[in-house]
Amino acid sequence: MNYLKNLRWNLLVGILFYFPIYLQAQNNMFSPELGVCTKVQNIPLLEQFGYQFIQPSAQDFLMPKDGSLPIEIDSKLPVFAVNSFLPSEMKAVGPQANPEVIIAYADTLFRRARQAGVKVVVFGSGNARKIPPGFDREQAEQQLVDLCVELAKLAEQNQLILCLENLNSGETNLVNTVQEAHDIALRVNHPNFKLLVDIFHMLREGESPSSILEAGAYYVYHIDIAEKENRTAPGMAGDDFRPYLRALRDISYSGKIALESGYTDIEAELPKAMKELTHQLNTL
Repeated sequence: MNYLKNLRWNLLVGILFYFPIYLQAQNNMFSPELGVCTKVQNIPLLEQFGYQFIQPSAQDFLMPKDGSLPIEIDSKLPVFAVNSFLPSEMKAVGPQANPEVIIAYADTLFRRARQAGVKVVVFGSGNARKIPPGFDREQAEQQLVDLCVELAKLAEQNQLILCLENLNSGETNLVNTVQEAHDIALRVNHPNFKLLVDIFHMLREGESPSSILEAGAYYVYHIDIAEKENRTAPGMAGDDFRPYLRALRDISYSGKIALESGYTDIEAELPKAMKELTHQLNTL
């Protein structure tokens, strides 16, 4: 009898002692790779400060106006994703929408992305997807869905993932939240069409981290981040991203996080951002 009491007591002590250590270990296991949205010319800085990938503009890197091929990079740092997918004059919705032109453009861009080793193309492009005044919202949403169905097929052919980005209402009037982006993704219903969750835009729209939980790991494929007020890098204004980072951890997010920020002194701010974001990830 005493043996059983001692055994139960030892088990209780063990649980009380080791459970917090286990929880901390689980938190520490959530350590997504960190990268930066910037020009490829800044790769040496990213390497110097420990970033693990770069995310340049698609129009600069893959579709420059001079028609040249993607810039050759003498670096082991991967170009994991590209943003700024569509030029502002290439309308995805509204009476001037021309899906055939966009598909032809995307065909070239996606092929170049595959050749350059890019894995993700981000569909932000707020001006291209802005609903013109007086145009029916439901019709615009259907135009976007129909376009994305065709783009997703093209992405599959090129072994890419096309990620729809939530953009705040100061930048566009179509798909302003993760919840709205998730609704579009459900309608597109294609394995090569996912979501880029931009935490900066979530903060601007006052959107809860619960939208990340609702979208889940299947749709949440990539993350951009910046501070709310002036789109500064983590650690500049002191924003606490942990409610959103916890939501990512809770859906077992296994992707990456890119800083999509403005800089006044990128060389000084990148190491601070790395330190702050790493600290927040380690203290969830």
